[in-house]
Amino acid sequence: MLGDENGEMSTILGLNQIQFEGFCVFMDRGLTEELYKFSKIEDTEQEIEFQLFVETYQLVEPLIKERDIVYESLTYSSKLYVSTGLI
Repeated sequence: MLGDENGEMSTILGLNQIQFEGFCVFMDRGLTEELYKFSKIEDTEQEIEFQLFVETYQLVEPLIKERDIVYESLTYSSKLYVSTGLI
């Protein structure tokens, strides 16, 4: 919503569609890109390295349905699982 000269609020047409498209792009490419940004973690002697295996991430479908989230004023969220390993 934006205010105009008269102080009245107006709606941005298609905002829901813009948000939905941005979310889809993030899920297709952005999430993986963000996970790749995590730097590796090494011990002080650099003998052990903790790694994320980004290619195998999994999002779990929430147990509660979208319409129930809106009705109960909750946040619609999902658990993210990423495979990890010590090398």
